[in-house]
Amino acid sequence: MQLSTALDQDWRCPEDCAYCPQSARYRTGVENEPLVPLETVLAAALRRSRTEPRVFAWAPPGGAQAEDLEQVAERVRAVKALGLETCATLGLLREGQAEELKAAGLDYYNHNLDTAHEF
Repeated sequence: MQLSTALDQDWRCPEDCAYCPQSARYRTGVENEPLVPLETVLAAALRRSRTEPRVFAWAPPGGAQAEDLEQVAERVRAVKALGLETCATLGLLREGQAEELKAAGLDYYNHNLDTAHEF
């Protein structure tokens, strides 16, 4: 089992997974927040770097949208520079995005692989 600490943001995922309350399937009234500024991510990661666990997790709003992926990669590189392991939840990735995140230093990628017919 892996423990991590997370930086949470309010957002609606563009994917349609029945089990997830952030899914596009549900009308919750939650609006996407803008991408957290780099300074905010670093401040949260720095606080967590002084404690266990040493994995910093983050689920940016909107998932792995192409226009935001470089900004997400920038934040991954900055958190890695603090000596933390990194984890991201971005939904389904498109071709080349996993490699781009790996090159930025992402250690773990969280995605619930939905194999049940109901989802």
